[in-house]
Amino acid sequence: MLGVSVVSYGVPLPGQPAPGAGVVEVTAGTPAAVAGLAPGDVIVSLGGHAVTSAGLRSVIDAYHPGNKTGVVWADLAGQTHAATVVFATGPAG
Repeated sequence: MLGVSVVSYGVPLPGQPAPGAGVVEVTAGTPAAVAGLAPGDVIVSLGGHAVTSAGLRSVIDAYHPGNKTGVVWADLAGQTHAATVVFATGPAG
């Protein structure tokens, strides 16, 4: 479990570097929250794979609790961030 709800951005938004999975909600205490993701951010890649909201699910499904991988996202100001997340048990997402 990563702990985000997302929507797809098929074209770059103003201030965003690339299409990706737009973060709508971040569940407190999840790997996404610990990494610093927030609503309005756009996940650009996970584990080195470019993602969209549709593709994010298949990338997440390749990981198991305890696995670590990198996540890259852009915030509302267009600033790019990167962190390592450790997947947790729980509902997918």
